[in-house]
Amino acid sequence: MQKLKQKFGSIYSEDEARFLVPWQKIRQAALSPIARLLAHLGISADLLSYVSVAFSIAFCLLAPTHFTLAFWLLVASIICDGLDGVEARLKGVATERGSFTDAFCDQMAMAFSVAGMVWRGSISPLLAVLFVYSYTALVTLLILHNMLHVSSRCIVRPSRMPFYAAIALLFFFQIDVLNYLLVVYLLALPVLIVSFWRLRNAL
Repeated sequence: MQKLKQKFGSIYSEDEARFLVPWQKIRQAALSPIARLLAHLGISADLLSYVSVAFSIAFCLLAPTHFTLAFWLLVASIICDGLDGVEARLKGVATERGSFTDAFCDQMAMAFSVAGMVWRGSISPLLAVLFVYSYTALVTLLILHNMLHVSSRCIVRPSRMPFYAAIALLFFFQIDVLNYLLVVYLLALPVLIVSFWRLRNAL
């Protein structure tokens, strides 16, 4: 188990890290006061990760019939997702176990949010399946890239944030670009093949 802890890698590719690591520092500075308050109240980073998933499940169940309430639950899920890592770093308890928990919960929350929009009839089930598959597979492969020290250049995931932004666009302005966005995300499928062959050739 200790050996596994030492090897768990980042979920960022080399190209993603150039943008996301600086953004992580900005988020750390901006959200630290809230994270400090939550820590004072005894709310742990892991608990925030689990609550994020719970909110996303509620979004999935309510999206078809109570979209307004569901939307704000999704916002709460995203906020919890943003705060868990901030609190862990603030308390100096950012561990491999916590990183694994955060990554797993992120995938769960994303999958349930996609499922909710499918159930609502807002996006194509086929596009949803391909998006969830490609995103989850690429996260898994990027962890392996970092564990095995294999180049991850030009391997970029289809980001969750534009997907969430598209839901907000639909909610506030009734502009639906979700299916168009997921069609663009199909470009991740060839990237998935590139990642697979790099890892396979490195074994």
